[in-house]
Amino acid sequence: MSDPFPMPETAGPLLRIGLCSSLSRGFLRELIRHVRVERDAPALSFLDGTPQEVMKAASRGEIDVGFVYGPHDWASLESEELWREQLMVLMPDGYWLSRDSEVKSTALRAETFLVAGDLAERETHMQLLEHAIGGAPAVLAVPVERATVIDLVSLGFGLAVTIESALGVFHPGVNYRPIGAPVEPIAFHAVWRGANDSEELARFLETARALAALRRA
Repeated sequence: MSDPFPMPETAGPLLRIGLCSSLSRGFLRELIRHVRVERDAPALSFLDGTPQEVMKAASRGEIDVGFVYGPHDWASLESEELWREQLMVLMPDGYWLSRDSEVKSTALRAETFLVAGDLAERETHMQLLEHAIGGAPAVLAVPVERATVIDLVSLGFGLAVTIESALGVFHPGVNYRPIGAPVEPIAFHAVWRGANDSEELARFLETARALAALRRA
C-alpha cells in the first residue's frame, strides 16, 4: 500500500479514506466532490491499495472508511454496498471483439490477458478476470505500471479487464467494451470499524447513502 497522498496540514477534523479504484470518474469521484463543498467539511487524506490492504487498514484504525470491491469476509468490519460498476475489457483499436456494443464472457475465454503490479495486485486482477470469463484465464504477467499495461494492450500484446471508473482517462489506440451477461457488475462496499464513532465518519456515510439513493432513483 502506498503512503497517503500529501495533504496540507490542518488543525481541524480529518477523515482518512482508503481507495482501491480510480477517482477519474464515477460514484467515488462524485462523492468526494460533494463532501468537499459541504459546510464544515473535514480535511480529507487518502490511502491507496488493493481491496485486501484497504480492509486491513480499516481494521487497524489506520483509515476511517475504505471503499472496496468484490466478495470479502466482512466479519471484523461494518460494511454497506453503495454502488456497482460494470466490468470492461480493453482491446486494441480494430480488434474483432470491438464489433459489438458489449462482449460476451464466453468470447473472452480464448484470449490472453495482461496483469501487472506486485503479488497482491495481481491476485486482485486475477479475481476480476475469473469473474469476467467464468473460469481460469490465460495471463501474461508484466512487471510494469498500469498505464504501461494499457499501452501494451494498444500494441496488441493482449487484453486487459478493468472496472468502469478506471476509464476516465483517454488512451490512444485502445477500445473498451462492457462485458455482458451473465457477468454481474462488481459491487462496491464502504467498510469501517464499528467502534469508530467519529462525527465526520457519520456525516460522510450519510452523504454517501444519499448519493447512492439518488443514483438508484
